[in-house]
Amino acid sequence: MVIKKLFVYSILMCITVVLRAQKVEVNIVQDGKVIEATNDVFRLNPKTFSFQIRATGVEGFLIGVTADEDIYRSALGDADLEVMWFDETGMAESFFNEDKEVFVNDEAPSYWYFSSTKDHRFDLGANGNADSWQAFRTVKSFYFMNTEKTVSVSKMTKPLYFFFYLPVYDESYNLLDKTCVFKAQLLWK
Repeated sequence: MVIKKLFVYSILMCITVVLRAQKVEVNIVQDGKVIEATNDVFRLNPKTFSFQIRATGVEGFLIGVTADEDIYRSALGDADLEVMWFDETGMAESFFNEDKEVFVNDEAPSYWYFSSTKDHRFDLGANGNADSWQAFRTVKSFYFMNTEKTVSVSKMTKPLYFFFYLPVYDESYNLLDKTCVFKAQLLWK
């Protein structure tokens, strides 16, 4: 009985260490300045901006981006719509963020990852290794998957909603759990 309890305690301690080791820090930067949020609302000028990301113990994460506030609120648990992002494993955007755009899709999330300086979805110059890295992801436009149209940040007028999360899957890639690491509503001045 004591051995069983020690074994269970050891497993719980290992899980706790692994969970604590995972950290993702996200800032939004425009004109060289970190933009401060109020209640996860960022007010941006309608021009190029970047996500500044520092991660430890995380190779990648999924990002749901939508123009539909109800989908975003449901992802947060504040509304009761089905969130299709959680049914999909993610789609990859261009290597090294060549297009400087972000996919907006109500049905599937994007997968942003950093495996090495030669394999990632961030701007050139990202550095670190798969366990600890930092990178920027510059955004000049948004690609709306439902209309297949690209819209420049300079033409944006409606809010966009971002939900960055770490998924936990079973062996059949069914989502068991998720941890939100960053959420944001972008409003344009």
